[in-house]
This record gives sequence, C-alpha cells and structure tokens, in this order.
Amino acid sequence: MSGAPPHLLSGRWLPHLRGRSEDRPIQRPPDIAFSLEERPPARQLLALALQQVAIQSIYFLLPAIIGQAFGLSRLDAANFLCLSVMMLGITALLQALPRGPVGSGYALPAIPSPVFVAAYLLVAENGNPGVAAALTAAAGLAGLVLAAQLRGLHGIMPTEVAGVVVFLIGTSLLPRALVAVSQDDPATGPGLVRLLAVATLALMILLALSRGRLSRFAVLIGGALGWAAALALGFAPEEQARLLEQAPWLALPRPDPPSLASFDPALLPAFALALLASFASWSGDMVAFQKAADGAWQRPDPAPIRRGLMAQSFGLLAAGLTGAMPPASSSACVGLAIATRTLSRAVAVAGGVLLLLLACSPKLVAVFVLVPDPVQAAMLGYVSCFMMATGCQLMTARMLDARRTFTVGLGLAAGLGVLIAPEFLLRDLPRALASPVTAGTLVAVALNLLTLPLVRRRAAFEIETTGRMQQEVVDCCEALGGAWGARRETMDRVKHCILEIGEILASRGIRRFAVEARLEEERIVVLLTFRGDPLPEPAARPDLDALLGPLEAQEAFAMWLATRGAAVHRQRPTGRGTEMRLEFHD
Repeated sequence: MSGAPPHLLSGRWLPHLRGRSEDRPIQRPPDIAFSLEERPPARQLLALALQQVAIQSIYFLLPAIIGQAFGLSRLDAANFLCLSVMMLGITALLQALPRGPVGSGYALPAIPSPVFVAAYLLVAENGNPGVAAALTAAAGLAGLVLAAQLRGLHGIMPTEVAGVVVFLIGTSLLPRALVAVSQDDPATGPGLVRLLAVATLALMILLALSRGRLSRFAVLIGGALGWAAALALGFAPEEQARLLEQAPWLALPRPDPPSLASFDPALLPAFALALLASFASWSGDMVAFQKAADGAWQRPDPAPIRRGLMAQSFGLLAAGLTGAMPPASSSACVGLAIATRTLSRAVAVAGGVLLLLLACSPKLVAVFVLVPDPVQAAMLGYVSCFMMATGCQLMTARMLDARRTFTVGLGLAAGLGVLIAPEFLLRDLPRALASPVTAGTLVAVALNLLTLPLVRRRAAFEIETTGRMQQEVVDCCEALGGAWGARRETMDRVKHCILEIGEILASRGIRRFAVEARLEEERIVVLLTFRGDPLPEPAARPDLDALLGPLEAQEAFAMWLATRGAAVHRQRPTGRGTEMRLEFHD
C-alpha cells in the first residue's frame, strides 16, 4: 500500500473508510433539551418518536397517489404503501449510524420523496411500476457514485446558498398546507376547515411557547386534539376509509423487484434531474440540522453530509430493488427537531423502528393516512416556520457583497417564482425541475460558481496611523469581508487586531504601514509591514498595572489585546523593516 498513489489514499475517488476522524467536533448548544448523543427517558422517547411519525404520515398520501396513477388495486396499493414505509424506517436507521462510512449520524427521518413524484407520474403515462423501480435503482447507484466523489462541498454550496435551499424547503411545505384547507366541505359549512386548522396551529404555538414539559410535544398534543375534533366534525376522507376497511391487520410487505427488461433509458433524464434536486434538498436538511446541533457551528461540515448523501442513495437503491417509492429526508421533521429543541439521534432510531413495525400492519398504515386535512395544514405550517427562520440565519451568517446578494436574491426569486406561478414555468421547464427547491438551488449554485472567479482573493493597501485610521481600517475590512464572504466575527477580529497594532505604531512615530490580506482555505492571512524594530511579544499574563509601567510593558499588553483573536502570529525582519504575519480561522 505504501506505493499507492496519494490521491487514492486520500479518498478522493473512493468513499472514506477510515472512520469519522474528519468530522468537526460538536459543541452542545445552549437552551436545548436533548443533544445529538443524549437519550431522552423512555416515555418521552416514545412520545417524541410518535410525534415524528405523525409528521411523516402526512406524506403517506404520495405512495397512494402513485399507486392510483399506475392503476393498482386497493390491496396492491396498500402493499406498495407498506413497502415504502418500510424503506423510510431503513433509510432513517442508515442515516443515524454513528460509525462507519455510511450515515451522517444525525437524527434525519425520511418521507416518500416528493421530488420523485413527477418522474413516477411520467412513467405511469406509458409504463408500469417495474420501469419506475428499475430507474430508481439506477438513480440510487448514480447517487452512491456522486456522493463518494463529492469533495469541497463548501465551494459548491457555501453557507448562504445552503440558506437559500433551507428557506425554500420551508416555503415548499406551504402549498401542501394551503391546498389542504383551500376547499370548504359543504356538509360542515363554509370556513370550518380553515378555522379548525388555525385553531390547531394556535394550540401548537401556545404549547411551544409555554416552555414547560409539554412544549416538546406541541405537535403531538395539538395534532391529536385537532384530529379528534376533525373526526367529530366528519372530515374523514372516504377513499382512505374504504382502504382502512379492506386492509388486513398483519401482513409482511411483499417486495416487487424489477427485471432488467423493465429498464427504459429514455426516461433516465427525468430520474437524473430528480436525483440532483434530491441531493440539494438532502444537503439543505443536513446543513440545517448541523447548525442546530452544534453550538460552535460556522460553516457546513462536508464529511457527515457526504456520508448522509450515501445513506440516502442506499435508500434509493433499496427502494428500487424492492419496488417501493424512493425515500427522502424529511425537512418537516428537521424543523420539528429544531422547534422542540430535541436533536437526539435516539428519537430518529425509535421512529425508524416504529415505521418498520408499522409497515407490517396495513390497517394501521391506513389509519395514519386518515390524518384530516386541517391537522395536516397545521403541522406543516408549524414546522415550516422553523425551516424558513433557519434559512434566514444561514443566508445572513456571512457578510454579503453584491455578488452574494445577487446569488441569494436570484436563487430566492427563482424558487418563489416557481411557487407563485408554476403554470408559467411549466411550459419551459421539465416537470422534474418545476419545484421551488430545485429551481432556486440550481440558480443559486450556478451563480455562485460562475461568479466565483470574479472575486479577488488577495488585497493590499496602506494605512495612515494619523487622522482617519479607524474609519479606513473598518471600511477596508468590511469590503474584504463582503467580497470574500467571511464571517462577521472573523472580520471583527481582523479589524480589532489591525487597529491595536496601528495604535502601537503611532505611539512609536510610524506614520504608515502596509497591509496585505489573503483568503486561504478556511482562514484569512494578514501581513503587516512597517519600518522599524519588531514589536514585543504579547504579555504572557496580561495585567492592567502594565498600563502604568514602562513602555515595553505597555506595548506587550497592547500586543496581547491585538493578537488574542489570531490563531497564529509571528514577526520577521525584512528589507523593508518588519513583517508581522497573522492568521485568523474563519
């Protein structure tokens, strides 16, 4: 192995099989109920898992829609739904794996993929379920290859682009909620559906704001009470009620694997587009979870995201080989975890086990399909708030110059444009692209990559130590921070350091000094050059009494103030005087 090419050993072309040493350490955030590694008590764990399954069950209607499009009988449609629910549990367990080369290790539940619905309906026009299953398996294999090759995720999807994706994921939940309450039921009177949805949502919000023990179960309690009220008012869908009557209590899901003859290359582009859109959505969900789970989060950590994409791709492959509907990460469940301040991996594992058990009971699956429309609308409205708020935080985490402002703004405009006027864009876009998340992500990522070469990564300027030194330093650093997309905290440390050193040089009678700044991988390097002797080393034990001591003690104290935010600082003599090198982690 010692003679193997270095790029193979680095894992550039193969998945990382060396454990999880690349992962950044996670700090427990403040004001959180259960962190990633913590396990809630058994009763709370079961209630949190049931709450998660309740959110996931909103999307159980998608396999029912697909089954109807393919003309499946009610029992075959029930088996297809149970197979799909089983895949959701398996994918969630794969995603939560704490060790190995697959799985982000995050609490990331799964739902039937809304992105693949358009591709499946396209197959249903001229094909059969076996064709869709074969193409799904091919998409899973392609996803594994793509995830294994994915390097430098931050260059493709920096923090502000990830914010666009997360925000649009939150907004994409709203149409489903609005459609659920858009029509009145003649039997119950006008406006009663919307009134029940608003009342259920208000109850969830009041429980969440109480900050008591019940706040973590706001969706479960509010949904249960709203469900009871809806059933009492007669909101049960008739079709699902018939399915409930015919479905057996116990039945193992029957796999329906595709044959090689089912593969149709002509439909590959639709499934390829769905895969790329899914990658964007999955990455956005994992970035949102990362930010919530890490109190010291600064930018996306690519290693867990790469493993998470592989877990989702394995779920796609397994779904295709068994004839189930493709799974996808649940943005709503991520929003629920953020809302309840419960990020425990154990909750996702318990939810995955519940789904595996649920998949063996078609009648219980049909019960979850019976969630009334007003309750669905309230649940989706509740969790979408937290997804959109998280997206806003990500978009504004870094200083935005004109380039990044256009990247964020046009990405949001594209996504919201599809949301507002889908019939206009459907004429010019394939159906697999006509979703807010897909369109907004493609625009934001493309603009980011196309305009990246226009950004200068090196800047040099001179600072006068007299007159407007402070304003000049502030203006220069803010301009660089905006152009480079650096974190505000990083540029504040750079400004503070340059100003403190400028004050020392001014006290020595040095009228100007040169500044050269470079943006390197996750750090900013600043070179200060001035004529004269080197400055003293920072005080090892800073003491305010030094301010009344000799000049050297005063300068050593000032150097401690200047360099305390720098990761590295050192000086060396040059032909032009003294050069000081400072490095700041970004």
